[in-house]
Amino acid sequence: MNNDLPLLELFTRLRHAGFPLGISEYQAVLQALQGGFGIGERSDLARLCRDVWVKSAEEEQIFNYHFEQLIGPLQATSDSQIPASNGGEPDKSYLSSQWRQRLLTLAALLMLGISGAAFINLFFTPQKSQQRVDISSGVLIGAGVGMGAIAAGVLWLMERRDSPKKEREPQEMAPLPPLFPNVSEELEDEVQVAQAVRQNTNNIGDNLPSQQFLTSNEFFPIARRQMKQNWRYLRRLVRAGPATELDLAATVNQWGRQGLFLNPVLVPRRRNRMELLLLVDQDGSMVPFHTLSSRLIETASREGRLGKTGAYYFHNCPIDYLYHEPCLATAKPLFTALAQLNSAQSVALIISDAGAARGYFNPERLELTQVFLQQLQLQIPAIVWLNPVPQSRWHCSTAGAIAQLVPMFELNSQGMKGAISVLRGRYSPMQRGIRL
Repeated sequence: MNNDLPLLELFTRLRHAGFPLGISEYQAVLQALQGGFGIGERSDLARLCRDVWVKSAEEEQIFNYHFEQLIGPLQATSDSQIPASNGGEPDKSYLSSQWRQRLLTLAALLMLGISGAAFINLFFTPQKSQQRVDISSGVLIGAGVGMGAIAAGVLWLMERRDSPKKEREPQEMAPLPPLFPNVSEELEDEVQVAQAVRQNTNNIGDNLPSQQFLTSNEFFPIARRQMKQNWRYLRRLVRAGPATELDLAATVNQWGRQGLFLNPVLVPRRRNRMELLLLVDQDGSMVPFHTLSSRLIETASREGRLGKTGAYYFHNCPIDYLYHEPCLATAKPLFTALAQLNSAQSVALIISDAGAARGYFNPERLELTQVFLQQLQLQIPAIVWLNPVPQSRWHCSTAGAIAQLVPMFELNSQGMKGAISVLRGRYSPMQRGIRL
């Protein structure tokens, strides 16, 4: 694969600028290019990349800046209605000749109009005011001569201004090079490399150009933007607070009953009162997933627009205590933490590999987890489990047995959608329910 392709460099810069892009988005643009989209003009390529990679007005400004830095201006300056010379630029001599013609025409019309007015005043005015007419005619004729002199001066200045520019203008300009030389030969290699990176993400030692994908903290099975979007589906709207929102139906009904409009009916705004409890497994086999867990907590607390978000940490399985920090330093009794929850508005989401990372069955862990789930269900009916280990490795491990107790989903985009659906009380084909 050619590392000098502008598309690859543009994609890398956007990722470093904070765009939540993964290999799938990069591959989508490559496949579109291979299908013939975005190859004709530079603006077509920009439109293609913008449609796939840009999701907000702020990101569009960043994209435009990097695109112009790497590939070139988004729009070329051209005017099809002006005769072009010197490689497509407007001919300045043509513009000057147009202005000359306009000035000459204007000066001629002014002189003719003034002379005609002077002639009429001179020969068709009564004899009594002949002296006054002679003076006014002389003034008009002088004004016409002055306007002609001014027009001649302006033409002379334009000649002097244009003459040195014509000498400095190049006679010919080289055409612009093609946007992507041999692009059809490179695209197939690009797609193959992107597929290889997706299949070999654990092979850090290979000297592949795609390492720049692996070093970014955005290389997760689910992007930041997808996390935020899924959290915002987790809602329980309740009207609370001061009455500031118009109730149109109630206002119309009141108007009809009273026969006249006195005042509108106001109601409190709808607010999201959903409370999310995140229980995160730490250390041991969960060490490779610490960054992913932190990203889930961050997006839920800052971007989820939830009524309340709380996070506790544990190791393997909560027994007697939950912890406030990932380092498991400050403990809180499990009974106390669960008793403080609002059972009517709270939902619980557990993030743990459930023993699937090591791939063996631990009956003691299963028993402790079952006891914990019983205690949790007494306070929170809606419970779901996200497992960062692929579902194909759950079989014959503790995770497979725990998945029979609580709805468990793989921690990716599709799995998080299913988990949110369970927490909202929606039916999901993967939902098995808790059988304790």
